[in-house]
Amino acid sequence: MGMRTLVARLTIPLALALACANTSPETCPPSAQAPTNPAAPAPAPTPDELADTKKIRGDPPPRFTDPQRRARIEAAFPEVEAYLASTVARDHLVGLAAGIVIDGELAWFRGWGHRDPARGLPIERDTRFGVGSISKTLTTLSILKLREEGRLKLDAPARVYLPELAQLVYPTADSPEITIRHLLTHTSGLPRMGDFPEYPDAQPSRAEFLATLQGLGLERAPGHRRVYSNLGFQLLGPLIENVAGVDHRAYTRDAILRPIGMEGAAWTPEAIPADKLAVGHENGPDGTPRPRPHWRPGAADAAGGLYASVDDLARYAAFNLDAWPPRGDPERGPLPRATIREAHTLKALVNMHIETSPGGAVELWSAGTGLGFGAFATCRHAYVVGHNGKTLNYRATLYTLPWQGVAVILLSNHSSISSRVLPADGLKVLDLLADTGALARREHAPAPELLARASELGELLKQWRPELHARVFSDDYRDAYPVEKTEQSFARWGELVGACRAPRAVALSEPRAGVVELECERGRLQLDLRVAPWREPGVTSMRFVGATELAPSAANRDAAARAVKLMKRWDDRAHGRLFSESLGAARIRGLFDAMTRDLGECRLGVALRARPQGAEYSLECARGRATLLVGLAAKTSAKASAKASAKITSFAIQDAAGPSTCAPG
Repeated sequence: MGMRTLVARLTIPLALALACANTSPETCPPSAQAPTNPAAPAPAPTPDELADTKKIRGDPPPRFTDPQRRARIEAAFPEVEAYLASTVARDHLVGLAAGIVIDGELAWFRGWGHRDPARGLPIERDTRFGVGSISKTLTTLSILKLREEGRLKLDAPARVYLPELAQLVYPTADSPEITIRHLLTHTSGLPRMGDFPEYPDAQPSRAEFLATLQGLGLERAPGHRRVYSNLGFQLLGPLIENVAGVDHRAYTRDAILRPIGMEGAAWTPEAIPADKLAVGHENGPDGTPRPRPHWRPGAADAAGGLYASVDDLARYAAFNLDAWPPRGDPERGPLPRATIREAHTLKALVNMHIETSPGGAVELWSAGTGLGFGAFATCRHAYVVGHNGKTLNYRATLYTLPWQGVAVILLSNHSSISSRVLPADGLKVLDLLADTGALARREHAPAPELLARASELGELLKQWRPELHARVFSDDYRDAYPVEKTEQSFARWGELVGACRAPRAVALSEPRAGVVELECERGRLQLDLRVAPWREPGVTSMRFVGATELAPSAANRDAAARAVKLMKRWDDRAHGRLFSESLGAARIRGLFDAMTRDLGECRLGVALRARPQGAEYSLECARGRATLLVGLAAKTSAKASAKASAKITSFAIQDAAGPSTCAPG
C-alpha cells in the first residue's frame, strides 16, 4: 500500500518565534518574539517538494534468477492450448480468445471459433469483446488519477463529489457516510443493483440514473462488511464527471487507456470498426447459438461497459505487472507504481474456503478486494490479482501474478456459459504454467549488513565472546533472549557443526531478512535471521534452521526408523519405550492415523538436516511426501545411556505440499 509521509518544515525564525511564544519577552530578542498579528500559515508542501525531502536508501529490487525461466514457462503452451481447445468443444463456444503475458509481452495468443460466424470472421488478437466488470478496474484507476491530481479524497464523504448521494437512506443513526473508498471496496452497503433494470431496453440518461437514488435504502451500514455492488461502481461514472468536468468515458480514455496503449478499447460498440467487434451470442430455445443485440447500460456503464481485445488487455496486464516490485526506476505510466500496488493490495476479505477431498488433500481458497481489483490466493498461487466480467453478450477473465510477472487473458462472445466457467479455466491455465516449476518469485540480493552479521554469528559458534554478542544482536533481541540461553544454544550448535564462515543467501524475503547458509567444519548451517535497517544494524530475530550435509547420530536414525515402524503397526508398549511421557500414546497415535489416512503407508527416507539431539528426515509415502522431525533427550550420563536408548522428546510430521495440496500450519 502506498503511504505518504508528511514532512513538517519550519524556517529558523518561525521556529524561534514559536519557542518564544510561551516565554516572557525578556528572554527573547524583539525580532524573535511572536508577532501580535501572526501571518497566515505557510502553504503545505507539494508532492514534488515532499519527494525532494525524502531520503532514499536505494535497495536493489528482487530479480528473476533462472536464465531459462521464460523458456520453461513457454514449454507449457502446448498443454495450455490443448486444454483450452477442449473447453471450446466442451462448452460449444462460438468464440474464445486467449493470451498469456510474460514480463510485459504478449508471449502467446490463440483464437478459436469466430468473432462473426455469419461472415466467417475468425477470432484475432485485435478482436474486441465486452469485458464486463473488468471495466471496474479502469474506473478505479480514473478515480486514483483524480486523487493523484489532488481533485478528490478517497475518505471524504462521496456526496461531496456527487450530491445526489445525499438522497440515500442509512439503516442506523450511527452509520458512517459513504466514502469513495467504500465504493471502491464494495463496502458501501449499497445493494448489488440499483432500482432499474440491469439490462434495460433503452439506455438510461444520467438524470434518469441518478433519479433512482431518491429514497434508496442501504442494506447495511457502510464499512460493516464487503458485499459486491455494481451500483456502487455505476455511481462512480457520474462522480468522475463532476470532478473532472468531462464525460467519464473521455476522462478514462485520455488519462488511462491511451497512456497505457489501449488504443482499441472503447465504451460503445459504435466506436469499434464493425469487422473488429466480436458479435455476442446466447443459446436459443433449441440450444443453437444466436446473436444478441448490444447491451446499452448508458450512464451506468462505468461498472461494466468497456470493450477491449486481447492486445488491449495484454498492455493493461503489462502496466499492472510493471508496478511490481517496488524499485527506484523512473515512473513510466499514467499513475505511480505505488498507487497501482495500493489498488492491488487486499482491503476487504470476502471469504476463506477450505475443503478436504476424498483422498485427504486440503484445498484452500481465500478471496478479497483491493481498490477495484479482486485479490485471491489458492494452494498453488499465493497472490492473484485481477477481475472477471459478465454481460448478456460476453464473458471475460483477467488474472495477473504480480510476484511472478505473468498474466492470463480469456475472452468469449458466448454468454450462455456460467459466469464461473472462464474464471475456472483461467485458474487451470495458471496451474498448467505452475506445473513447469518456473513460476518462482523474484529473489532478493542480500544486503551487505545481513551477510556481515551472519559471518559474525559464525564467529560466535567457534568461540563465545560477550562483546561480539552485544555488538551483533540488537537491544530488543538481548532483552527478549537472556544471554545465558543464547550462549548455551550457540554452544550446542557449535559442538555439532564446528566453526562456520562464508555466508550466502539461500531464501530471502527481504534484503535484510531470510535464510542464510554458512560453510562449517562439519556440514552447512542454515540460519533464519533479520537485520534491522538502522545506521548500525543489529540482528533483531534469529533461528537455527538446521545443518545439511551432516549425518544424524545413529541413535537418532534408529529412533526415526522405530517411529516409522510404529506408524505402520501400532503397539502401546513400543510407544512407551520410544517416546517420553510428554508425547502420550493418544497424541502420537492420532498423528499417525491422520498421516496414514492422508498419505498412505510411508517409509523413512534420507536425512535432510541435523540438529543438536535431533534431525529431519524425508518420508516417502504412497500418496506424497512429508518431513519427519525427531529430537532425543540429551544424555545425562554414560551409565544412563548404556542402560536404555534415549527417548524421543520432540516429534513432528509435516506434510510436504504437493501440486494441489496445502501443507498444514
